Amino acid sequence: MALKEKFAQKMLDEKLDFLPLEESLQLIEAGVQLKTKFSWVCSIEEIGEDFDTRRQFAEAALDFYGEYGIEVGNGYDHHEEFTYNICPAPTYIDLIK
Repeated sequence: MALKEKFAQKMLDEKLDFLPLEESLQLIEAGVQLKTKFSWVCSIEEIGEDFDTRRQFAEAALDFYGEYGIEVGNGYDHHEEFTYNICPAPTYIDLIK
């Protein structure tokens, strides 16, 4: 089973609106390209954006802000110029397209 299908099934099983951050990062790392309206976003105001990978940024943000510091958003709506789009936050429909 391909990664997208596996995660789509997980979303159905767990009744999720968006694929969790960890699985979304796995898709990016596997080279899966998705067109989505939403992304996992976080403020870069306190921690900056000087990280080599999206995963390193996500881990630093989780350490600094906790799980509530990273949220689903669409671009600059959340933290304006301090918003960093970590990775796509696909919906079930995004995964089965």
